Amino acid sequence: MARTKEKYPDLSTSRRQRIAIWVIAIVMVGGTLVSFLIFAIASMDPSVNSDQILYEKALEKAQKDAEEAAKLMAEYQVFFDGVENAPFDAAGVTELVVETLRAGDGEVVAETDTITANYTGWDANGVIFDTTKRSPEAELTPISFGLQQVIAGWTQGLAGQKVGGVYLLTIPAEMAYGSVNDGSGRPVGPLKFVVEIISKVEEE
Repeated sequence: MARTKEKYPDLSTSRRQRIAIWVIAIVMVGGTLVSFLIFAIASMDPSVNSDQILYEKALEKAQKDAEEAAKLMAEYQVFFDGVENAPFDAAGVTELVVETLRAGDGEVVAETDTITANYTGWDANGVIFDTTKRSPEAELTPISFGLQQVIAGWTQGLAGQKVGGVYLLTIPAEMAYGSVNDGSGRPVGPLKFVVEIISKVEEE
C-alpha cells in the first residue's frame, strides 16, 4: 500500500532564473573557447610551443568548464521549482511513497486508464535518466501511456490521483526495474519521479 504525503512548494517558473542559467552556460562555453584559443596561439610560437604547463592548464580548464556546464544543464532539467534531482539514500527506500506537490482538481485516475503526463525520473545518485523536458528552454513534450503498461510504482502510485495534479513518487527497486543490471540500459535500484497528470485519454 502506498504511503501518501502532501506538500505544496512554489511551482512557478522564474524567467529570471532561466535567463541566469543561460548566461552562466554562455560564460562557461566562452571560457572554454578562450582556453583553446590561447593554446592555439601558443602553439604557433616555438618558444611557447614546448611549454607543457600551458597546454595542461588550458586542457584542464576546458574540461572543468565542460563538466560544470553539463552539471548545470542536468540540474535544471527538473521542470518544477522546489523539486531537485538530489541524491537520496537507496537503503532507506523500502516502500512506495506518493507526495502531492500540487493537488489535482480533475477526474480521478484508475489503474486501467490511459493518461497523458509530463515527468522526470532520477536514480539514487541524482542522475536523471528520462524526462519530458530535455533542456531549460525546451517545451514540455508530454506522452500518453496506459497505467497497465508501466512499472508497478507508477501504476499504484498514480491510480487514485487526480488529473491536474503533480506527484513525487519514491519507488523501491522491486516496483521499478529491479536491483540487478540486466544490460538493457534501464536504471536499477530505487527511483524517484515527478509526474504531472495532464489528462485522461478517453476510450474511443
